[in-house]
Amino acid sequence: MSKLHSLSFDHQYHRLSFEGFPIHLKEYSKGLTEVPLVFIGGAFQNITQVEKLSNAIAEKSWVITIDTPGNGDTGILPHTYGFDFICRAIHSALKSLGVDRINLMGCSYGSIIAMRYAQKYLGIDKLILASAMAELPRELEYDFNLLLFQLEWNRIEEFADGFTNLMTNPELRQTNRIARLTADKLKHALLNANTGIKEQFKHNTLRILLDGKTDLSLMPDVEATIFTGEHDHFVPVEANLKVANSFKNGRFIAVPGADHMIHVEKFKRMIEIIHDTLMDSEETVEGTFTMDRAA
Repeated sequence: MSKLHSLSFDHQYHRLSFEGFPIHLKEYSKGLTEVPLVFIGGAFQNITQVEKLSNAIAEKSWVITIDTPGNGDTGILPHTYGFDFICRAIHSALKSLGVDRINLMGCSYGSIIAMRYAQKYLGIDKLILASAMAELPRELEYDFNLLLFQLEWNRIEEFADGFTNLMTNPELRQTNRIARLTADKLKHALLNANTGIKEQFKHNTLRILLDGKTDLSLMPDVEATIFTGEHDHFVPVEANLKVANSFKNGRFIAVPGADHMIHVEKFKRMIEIIHDTLMDSEETVEGTFTMDRAA
């Protein structure tokens, strides 16, 4: 049963549940376009934290931003519930809103969900993926398990340093002031994370380790745009390009001057890419690689 709270003419907040777990959605500029963009952020990107992104995208599109079970204010989703469960929760929530046709965007952790959703359900016009995580490399399996160990033993300083160095590129930080400030802000947030956020990190990380691989041979025939920062060493350019090449109509954009935190370091360019993708009615070309030259 959905509880609907009208925050303004253009914003509506929904608290729903699926099989006993909460799922939250917020609509922006409802009705501005016929098809909404459904936005699934990263593991630490809850509705409130991506409000700036949602509002900017909503200047040209109806947007539905989602806190999936286990993210944001929805509490903990045990890692034994995989990504297919999260996809079913999203599908149920969208059906409750009467939404059958969507554009879909997933960022980082959210890209796993978006790709799985696109494999399971029809009705997706365009797919947008930022830092697309098709699978976790072996070296990152070690890093993720180490982070979990550090949390378990309350080695918070080591945990904050380790995760910050995965999400932001240390070499880029040496020459890029915005990247350096972004890393400092992320580390501060990790050092001051409450128990709930730490538990979410634990279960979401275990979910990636256990169920984070997506079979790219099963990607549907939808128009897909994939992009990330040129210096993203967490989900590097080569990994994103591999995802783009799995689509018949796929393109990849590498953005200079950014790493995995592209939504902070190159906010305006990210919005441009999203708007251009949503407004573009032409088919993309298989395997298109674009090295963005925007500063």
